[in-house]
Amino acid sequence: MKIWDLKEQRNVANFTGHTGAITSISFSENGYYLATAADLISTAADDACIKLWDLRRLKNFKTIQLDEGYQIKDLCFDQSGTYLAVAGTDVRIYLCKQWQELKVFNDHTATATGVRFGKHAHYIASTSMDRTLKLYGLQ
Repeated sequence: MKIWDLKEQRNVANFTGHTGAITSISFSENGYYLATAADLISTAADDACIKLWDLRRLKNFKTIQLDEGYQIKDLCFDQSGTYLAVAGTDVRIYLCKQWQELKVFNDHTATATGVRFGKHAHYIASTSMDRTLKLYGLQ
Protein backbone atom coordinates (compact mmCIF):
# COMPACT_ATOMS: atom_id res chain seq x y z
CA MET A 1 0.00 0.00 0.00
CA LYS A 2 1.42 3.39 -0.97
CA ILE A 3 0.81 6.66 0.88
CA TRP A 4 1.00 9.77 -1.27
CA ASP A 5 1.46 13.40 -0.28
CA LEU A 6 -0.98 15.11 -2.65
CA LYS A 7 0.46 18.57 -2.06
CA GLU A 8 4.01 17.46 -2.89
CA GLN A 9 2.78 14.88 -5.42
CA ARG A 10 5.12 12.18 -4.18
CA ASN A 11 5.09 8.81 -2.46
CA VAL A 12 5.98 9.25 1.24
CA ALA A 13 5.57 5.68 2.50
CA ASN A 14 5.05 2.09 1.44
CA PHE A 15 3.16 -0.03 3.98
CA THR A 16 3.58 -3.78 3.84
CA GLY A 17 1.77 -6.30 5.94
CA HIS A 18 -1.33 -7.60 4.20
CA THR A 19 -0.86 -10.69 2.07
CA GLY A 20 -4.17 -10.34 0.24
CA ALA A 21 -5.73 -7.55 -1.78
CA ILE A 22 -6.82 -4.64 0.43
CA THR A 23 -10.60 -4.50 0.27
CA SER A 24 -11.50 -1.88 2.84
CA ILE A 25 -9.94 1.26 4.30
CA SER A 26 -11.09 3.96 6.68
CA PHE A 27 -9.39 7.14 7.93
CA SER A 28 -9.93 8.29 11.51
CA GLU A 29 -11.70 11.63 11.90
CA ASN A 30 -8.48 13.53 12.61
CA GLY A 31 -6.54 11.82 9.81
CA TYR A 32 -3.95 10.37 12.20
CA TYR A 33 -4.93 6.73 11.70
CA LEU A 34 -5.81 4.45 8.83
CA ALA A 35 -7.50 1.06 9.26
CA THR A 36 -7.12 -1.52 6.48
CA ALA A 37 -8.47 -5.00 5.85
CA ALA A 38 -7.56 -7.52 3.15
CA ASP A 39 -9.46 -10.14 1.19
CA LEU A 40 -8.14 -13.41 2.61
CA ILE A 41 -10.14 -15.53 0.17
CA SER A 42 -7.59 -14.70 -2.51
CA THR A 43 -4.66 -15.85 -0.34
CA ALA A 44 -3.53 -18.88 1.56
CA ALA A 45 -3.70 -16.98 4.88
CA ASP A 46 -5.30 -18.82 7.76
CA ASP A 47 -6.55 -15.85 9.73
CA ALA A 48 -8.09 -12.44 9.17
CA CYS A 49 -6.74 -9.20 10.58
CA ILE A 50 -7.21 -5.47 10.61
CA LYS A 51 -4.06 -3.38 10.39
CA LEU A 52 -3.98 0.03 12.04
CA TRP A 53 -1.48 2.54 10.70
CA ASP A 54 -0.18 5.73 12.32
CA LEU A 55 0.01 8.23 9.47
CA ARG A 56 2.13 10.69 11.49
CA ARG A 57 4.84 8.11 12.16
CA LEU A 58 4.15 6.20 8.92
CA LYS A 59 4.06 2.76 10.54
CA ASN A 60 1.78 -0.06 11.63
CA PHE A 61 1.06 0.22 15.35
CA LYS A 62 -1.59 -2.44 15.91
CA THR A 63 -2.90 -5.59 14.29
CA ILE A 64 -6.28 -6.91 15.41
CA GLN A 65 -6.49 -10.65 14.83
CA LEU A 66 -9.97 -11.94 14.02
CA ASP A 67 -11.32 -15.48 14.08
CA GLU A 68 -9.95 -17.93 11.54
CA GLY A 69 -12.02 -17.72 8.36
CA TYR A 70 -13.51 -14.31 9.25
CA GLN A 71 -14.29 -12.37 6.07
CA ILE A 72 -13.92 -8.60 6.42
CA LYS A 73 -16.10 -6.72 3.92
CA ASP A 74 -16.12 -3.17 5.32
CA LEU A 75 -14.83 -1.06 8.18
CA CYS A 76 -15.52 2.46 9.36
CA PHE A 77 -14.40 4.88 12.08
CA ASP A 78 -17.11 6.96 13.73
CA GLN A 79 -17.06 10.76 13.42
CA SER A 80 -15.28 11.28 16.76
CA GLY A 81 -12.66 8.56 16.35
CA THR A 82 -13.96 6.70 19.41
CA TYR A 83 -15.13 3.55 17.64
CA LEU A 84 -14.19 1.33 14.71
CA ALA A 85 -16.93 -0.84 13.19
CA VAL A 86 -16.20 -3.97 11.16
CA ALA A 87 -18.65 -5.77 8.85
CA GLY A 88 -18.07 -9.32 7.72
CA THR A 89 -19.01 -12.66 9.17
CA ASP A 90 -20.75 -10.54 11.84
CA VAL A 91 -20.70 -6.86 12.87
CA ARG A 92 -18.12 -5.86 15.49
CA ILE A 93 -17.48 -2.61 17.31
CA TYR A 94 -14.05 -1.77 18.73
CA LEU A 95 -13.23 0.93 21.27
CA CYS A 96 -10.31 2.79 19.71
CA LYS A 97 -8.68 3.99 22.93
CA GLN A 98 -7.74 0.44 23.94
CA TRP A 99 -8.45 -1.24 20.56
CA GLN A 100 -10.64 -3.78 22.33
CA GLU A 101 -13.80 -5.44 21.09
CA LEU A 102 -16.83 -3.73 22.62
CA LYS A 103 -19.84 -5.39 20.96
CA VAL A 104 -20.65 -8.13 18.45
CA PHE A 105 -23.92 -8.29 16.52
CA ASN A 106 -24.88 -11.63 14.92
CA ASP A 107 -28.36 -10.75 13.62
CA HIS A 108 -27.67 -11.08 9.89
CA THR A 109 -28.23 -14.52 8.35
CA ALA A 110 -25.49 -13.94 5.74
CA THR A 111 -22.25 -11.97 5.50
CA ALA A 112 -22.50 -8.29 6.50
CA THR A 113 -21.25 -6.19 3.58
CA GLY A 114 -21.36 -2.63 4.90
CA VAL A 115 -21.37 -0.67 8.13
CA ARG A 116 -21.74 3.05 8.96
CA PHE A 117 -22.20 5.08 12.13
CA GLY A 118 -25.12 7.40 12.72
CA LYS A 119 -24.83 10.86 14.22
CA HIS A 120 -22.71 10.93 17.40
CA ALA A 121 -22.28 7.13 17.12
CA HIS A 122 -25.60 6.58 18.91
CA TYR A 123 -26.38 3.84 16.41
CA ILE A 124 -24.85 1.92 13.51
CA ALA A 125 -26.40 0.63 10.32
CA SER A 126 -25.25 -2.57 8.63
CA THR A 127 -26.14 -4.16 5.30
CA SER A 128 -25.87 -7.82 4.40
CA MET A 129 -25.99 -10.41 1.65
CA ASP A 130 -29.27 -11.50 3.30
CA ARG A 131 -30.76 -8.33 1.70
CA THR A 132 -31.46 -6.60 5.01
CA LEU A 133 -30.46 -3.37 6.67
CA LYS A 134 -30.07 -3.55 10.45
CA LEU A 135 -29.90 -0.65 12.91
CA TYR A 136 -28.21 -1.14 16.27
CA GLY A 137 -28.17 1.20 19.25
CA LEU A 138 -24.81 1.71 20.93
CA GLN A 139 -25.99 3.49 24.07
